[in-house]
Amino acid sequence: MSGCQRISDRMPAVALGRAEWTSDEVQHLSGCPSCQDEWDVVQRSSHLGREIGLGLDADSTSETLLEHLDHARVERLRRRTWSFAGLAAAATIAAVVWIQRPSRPVHPAPAVVAGLQITLPELDGLQPAELDSVLQTMDEPAPADSTLDELEGFLDSWEG
Repeated sequence: MSGCQRISDRMPAVALGRAEWTSDEVQHLSGCPSCQDEWDVVQRSSHLGREIGLGLDADSTSETLLEHLDHARVERLRRRTWSFAGLAAAATIAAVVWIQRPSRPVHPAPAVVAGLQITLPELDGLQPAELDSVLQTMDEPAPADSTLDELEGFLDSWEG
């Protein structure tokens, strides 16, 4: 590392008062115009901004900051409250729609045919008059040997 680089690296520490120049470094600075220019820039820049901090009122700054944080907390709480109210309203609407939906039976009602309980889902879509005519044909007595044949024929006609 050359003398200029070493001095350039130590300039910030010396400007802040954390280090001091050695006699060799002082001799180098007095003889090197490039290092002298850099040292002038570092010294001037180390003094920038010192006056800004002196004019600040720490009490009013901290009070303003705390008021701002309190206001932000209140706004955040208000947004959460409205979000929760919106979610509650949506849940209420969903519950009302869900409850008022017409419910369909899970299993069709069983029909009694010839003393047996048989489920006939084909009868679900019929009008009352149609159901009555089907019921009357099913209530007529049939010979014991033809009951099964008639039932199969009846079901075949309904299946199409």
